[in-house]
Amino acid sequence: MKIYVYLFLVACFFSCENSKENKTIILSKASANYVNWLSDPYINIINAYDCTNLDSILLLADGIVLTGGEDINPLMYGDSSNLQLCEKIDFRRDTLEKKLFDYSLSKKIPLIGVCRGMQMMNVAHGGTLYGDLPTEIGDLVIHRNNGEVMHDVVVKCFVAKNAPFISFTDSSRATDFDYTAMIFPQVSLADTLFSVNSWHHQGLKDIAKGIYVIAKSYDGLPEAVAMDKNIHPFMIAVQFHPERLGKDNAIHINMRDRFFEAIYY
Repeated sequence: MKIYVYLFLVACFFSCENSKENKTIILSKASANYVNWLSDPYINIINAYDCTNLDSILLLADGIVLTGGEDINPLMYGDSSNLQLCEKIDFRRDTLEKKLFDYSLSKKIPLIGVCRGMQMMNVAHGGTLYGDLPTEIGDLVIHRNNGEVMHDVVVKCFVAKNAPFISFTDSSRATDFDYTAMIFPQVSLADTLFSVNSWHHQGLKDIAKGIYVIAKSYDGLPEAVAMDKNIHPFMIAVQFHPERLGKDNAIHINMRDRFFEAIYY
């Protein structure tokens, strides 16, 4: 009898595994690091930047990633003074990523933003950016130095009302842990430090309504954000690069796993 039960459970397991559906993730602009990070036998990856008809691939999207890259055109957030502080701007990419963001928002497609992708999430939802961090907020924290650098970020879970981090007074909303757990593993009740990689000279300034800051660097710059779950069930973004942290890094693993869970369930 025990043998039959065992065989039945094994058959159920393999039946569930074989019934797993293929899903499609759209990268706004792909690179090997992002593809490797999201690699999975059941995941198809499409590079939106190489597609001539974005509308056709949007219909396939089960998940969207706004990747890192060039500066965002400051005219998108109404600040022409920032034009002189900008480096390379890709106008086509700005338009493409705004469309990806809008589609994710309207269809509730899970979305991750990375570096520029976090900035685009904020701008596309009505926020603004610093045009150049050393010029506008100083060099207390070095966010790049001829390439990638490492620095700490502070994750806030439970904070006072009106603090710059997320704070909920409405019990109908999700708890802080529901947001931090989508990005950071093993967050405690107290402030939690994580070491992350950084490679950017712009950052979030005015935070768009509905976007909550859940981690900051020591100079006060937002390093991780999440959209209010009443607006979107899974829309998160980080200023650093989880795809480059290494396959054994806890943030690298946690963000990927939570993203896949949102896509499948």
